[in-house]
Amino acid sequence: MTMVAANILAAALTAGTCGVYSPDGAKIALQRVENGKSRVDVWERASGHFTWVEPGPGNAAYPAWSPAGDALVYTYGNETNTAWAAKDGTTGYHLRIWRSDGRRDGGSPCGEGIREITTGRFRDYMPSFSPDGKRLYFVSTRCASPQVGMATRSGIYAVDADGGGLTNLVPSTVNDMGAGQPVVSPDGRILAFAQIDNFRDTWHLVCARTDDPARSCRVTPKGQSAYAPRWTPDGRHLVYTGFSKGDPGWCVYVLDPRTGATRRICEGRNPDVHPSGKWLLYDDGTNLHERPFGADDLPEAAETAAPHTEVETEQIVWHVEKPAYPATVPMDKRFAFGTTRTFFVRAKVRFRAAAEPRFRHYVTGAYEGAPLGFELFVDRDTPKFGAREASGLYMGAVSDRRLEDGKEYLLTGVRTHDRLLVRVDDGIPSEFRFNGTYPLDRPIKMSVGPTLGGTGEILWAEVGTGWPKDMPRPATRHEIFAGGSRSCATEPKREVAP
Repeated sequence: MTMVAANILAAALTAGTCGVYSPDGAKIALQRVENGKSRVDVWERASGHFTWVEPGPGNAAYPAWSPAGDALVYTYGNETNTAWAAKDGTTGYHLRIWRSDGRRDGGSPCGEGIREITTGRFRDYMPSFSPDGKRLYFVSTRCASPQVGMATRSGIYAVDADGGGLTNLVPSTVNDMGAGQPVVSPDGRILAFAQIDNFRDTWHLVCARTDDPARSCRVTPKGQSAYAPRWTPDGRHLVYTGFSKGDPGWCVYVLDPRTGATRRICEGRNPDVHPSGKWLLYDDGTNLHERPFGADDLPEAAETAAPHTEVETEQIVWHVEKPAYPATVPMDKRFAFGTTRTFFVRAKVRFRAAAEPRFRHYVTGAYEGAPLGFELFVDRDTPKFGAREASGLYMGAVSDRRLEDGKEYLLTGVRTHDRLLVRVDDGIPSEFRFNGTYPLDRPIKMSVGPTLGGTGEILWAEVGTGWPKDMPRPATRHEIFAGGSRSCATEPKREVAP
């Protein structure tokens, strides 16, 4: 990672945060706080005139321009009317579109030209337009439930600009997993967004193809916190808010997502690049600032992204049908997985609910130094796959699927060099990422069967190396960015407004 010394903040343009240039560069949409409320304004650079977009009594935030520059999408919610007990469908934070040709009488807000796009008792926020202006990408807590709270889970969604076609693109499968600030590249091929995988993780940037958004790869360096990505007009780089060890505070970074090369530009946050590509807009938490932006600010060129390395194909090292349990199976060197080898544990089980909730350890591997080297189990009615990270601290992937009494399920747990996954049947895997794993290189024994007072039946179980052939594999950087000229089904390639 290449960095340069942070510059001092440029002269303030105006009070505000989260500023975004209009497609013609003549206006800036921004957030401002007035009387304790967040509002969205449009500032005309030539005249200095402000237009107040949202006249409602609540909070407006996260403005984003349409490609044609004739509309803004933003988030609006009235905090006095967001109780879960509310009976109508207008509670929560929703997406609204403001048309710039909505009538204003003498500059006073009258509410004309505003249309609400989403409804419901959710928080829909951080929206952006697709390059053709037909779809809106946004973050929502629709995948959460009132029991776990509105802010503990968020996924990426898309909806037509007229309010139809709501689609969950990137689910949040567990509590404390969240996503933020989705933005599509100018050619419509790549979706970039911020993500956090668990309560011990930090926010980082990931990229996915818009025709396969659930398969993403991390593009910012490990150990760096990162959020608020924006594409440069040519679609080659992302500017974002980042913090690495040694930084004076939150800083503006530039990233080449194809190679992972980064450069620190200046102290600040929430950057955007002028449509000409020559100016950088950002804020200090209170005021907007602008500075020149050019080739000297880009990361040092790297040849190419790391070549794609084929994942080892599935190899079964142990399998048992209808085991007598609880049972103990000696483990030999075939089970020496070290720190980097990918392995998996699968079990076909018939779940039985106990009168008192109990752990059900279906398959557990013991190693020297790690009696619970890996464990595929059910806690109450929730499947989990656990292991140890490099320090020996326990970690685990937790499914959001709840098992039902008397039904059969296929449970799969996977450990790679940097993540754990657990899957029920052919559902979406739940994931836990980490920095380094405990060396499972001295196997002792494996325990099979519902233990610790648990109930249920194991129809078959197995352990293997490589990536399970029936499970979707995480994407690589090479896969995401290969085939630069190919358009995608979700957002077709189009010309970007100058």
